[in-house]
Amino acid sequence: MDAEDTYEMVGDSLIRVFVNRAEKSEFMEIYIMKLIYNLIMIDKESSYDNHIEGFNIGFFSGYDKAEETAKRYLTEVEGFKDYNVTYKITEKHVIGGGDGLSTGIFIIYGWNENDNFDAVDIIESNCYANQSEAQQALNKLKASYWRKEWCIDKYIIDECRWQEGFVKV
Repeated sequence: MDAEDTYEMVGDSLIRVFVNRAEKSEFMEIYIMKLIYNLIMIDKESSYDNHIEGFNIGFFSGYDKAEETAKRYLTEVEGFKDYNVTYKITEKHVIGGGDGLSTGIFIIYGWNENDNFDAVDIIESNCYANQSEAQQALNKLKASYWRKEWCIDKYIIDECRWQEGFVKV
């Protein structure tokens, strides 16, 4: 291997060291980690085994903002207020150059499908501040994991992607 790309967390910073042995060069980048919060609404009645019926509402700049949004969905939005729904808020770091909080962040998903065509064995990457770094990470993930489907999704911070409710039939 002529080149090596490694990452290491030091406090709130991510250190990236790239070494190219063939060219005898090395460079280091330091990224200040941005912390964001992912809100997932979960339909408990429709979840089973290793499948969680979740609605990815969006990514938020603060925990309080994500929680406020979840509470609004549980009291005001069709389906979420009518069924046995809960929510999960997870902390996520944004990796990379650029300002992902103003232009959006990119996340890689990989998944297989079960006999009911539900997504299972889901891989979710870190958040990336720009698409080119997400694409590089996707190439690495594909080399390490077999999944039937892959995608890179872009999210705008503090924007609700799932704005309408849902109805069960």
